[in-house]
Amino acid sequence: MMKQPSLKNTKSVFISRELKAYSPFREQLESAGYQVKGASFLRFEAVPFTTYPTTDWIFFYSRKAVTFFITQIDKLPAGVRIAAYGSGTAAALKAEGITVHFTGTGAGATTTPSFLKIAKTQSVLFPQARHSRRTVEELSGNQIKSSPLIVYDNQIKESVPIQQAKTLVFTSPLNATAYFQKYKLQDYQSIVVIGEATAAAVRKLGIQEMVIAEEASEEGLAAGVLYLDKDQ
Repeated sequence: MMKQPSLKNTKSVFISRELKAYSPFREQLESAGYQVKGASFLRFEAVPFTTYPTTDWIFFYSRKAVTFFITQIDKLPAGVRIAAYGSGTAAALKAEGITVHFTGTGAGATTTPSFLKIAKTQSVLFPQARHSRRTVEELSGNQIKSSPLIVYDNQIKESVPIQQAKTLVFTSPLNATAYFQKYKLQDYQSIVVIGEATAAAVRKLGIQEMVIAEEASEEGLAAGVLYLDKDQ
């Protein structure tokens, strides 16, 4: 059997996300000569709900929150305003034909004060994962009336394979934890993360150097990979 060539000297990227047929991340990087592989280290299951409170806003942290909320309701309440944590989540909402009234940066420190400028004292529903960090809720405190709603569960898969790609891209804190609790970062590897929460998780795992995407989207992550390659 022919030995597989090492990827450490190639333009190779792994992203902790199942990439769709049309993926801006894959398209941008493959056109730049990269080998791209995508797979999640997590498994997702819907958490059923039958009712939820009527609020002024519904704030979505992620694409998965959009999917697992929208598929369990008949229609959105009349007059409710919609917020997205970052541009990737906003894109998922727009793909469902939903108007987005607020889009954050994908980072809690900048998203929260901007959101509070238009939502302070109002009621906000937060469809989220069971293991959500509840970033905006925590940073907002009592400045909004928060109602968390768990709509899906996210668990680490039993099998997490080692990745030899030159650049590792992590799209959530739990994905990063799933990988680095089993494997070490190799000397030839570099990291790109989707936002500050994922960066904080990676730092807790003992890795300090990484590129944080300026935008929490596939386009932003691809730009981070290209920046890292150029910087090297």
